Amino acid sequence: MKIFVDGFKGMLPISPGVIPFGAVMGTVCSEAHLTFFQTISMNVLVFAGASQLAAVNLMSKNTPALVVIATGLIINLRFILYSAAMSPVVQKSNFLVKLTTSYFLTDQSYAVMTANETKLKNTSEMIEFYLGSALCMVLVWQGSVIAGFIFGNFAPASWNLDYAIPLSFITLTIPTLKNKIYVAVAVFSSVVAVLLKPVPYNLGLIVTAVLAIGLSILLTHRSHKSHS
Repeated sequence: MKIFVDGFKGMLPISPGVIPFGAVMGTVCSEAHLTFFQTISMNVLVFAGASQLAAVNLMSKNTPALVVIATGLIINLRFILYSAAMSPVVQKSNFLVKLTTSYFLTDQSYAVMTANETKLKNTSEMIEFYLGSALCMVLVWQGSVIAGFIFGNFAPASWNLDYAIPLSFITLTIPTLKNKIYVAVAVFSSVVAVLLKPVPYNLGLIVTAVLAIGLSILLTHRSHKSHS
């Protein structure tokens, strides 16, 4: 139980960056004339902020359902990478655990777990920690969407809270830069991600991730050869 609570606490520093995003999501749903039930249903069934925003925007323009679904799938392609990274952790778990961890998989919960994985002794503790962080994420996201739907976007635009989420990820990433390879890959990823930002459907993020993985494999291989 302690590990679960630690995971919950580990998510708290990122929560302030999630709240305004959720408020915007709730406000957009309200302005698109979705009912409260429809908003909550989408929040539960989709549970992916960026694709939800895109879907609501497209639906409000009477876009064909297939286009809406395809857009959401493309935006969420990055979760294939997260799933691959999580696979070794849940490999020996039962189906229910795999199903639960896959449903709760978000950028934030994955980032919090990986930032703290050195403190966890085994995969069982990693899963427990992950589920704690995921529960916190669900509560914050659902609560902020509901608040946004009822009260509107209560975060003034002048606060520039768009920066809160990327800044929280930077805070999580910095402690993981343990050697030159980690630093090189992080710098490479940052530069390439900025250069590929104009690529449609957020596909630049997927390309960046694939290139960064390739670079890390190459650098790791060279490092092992130089030490052998």
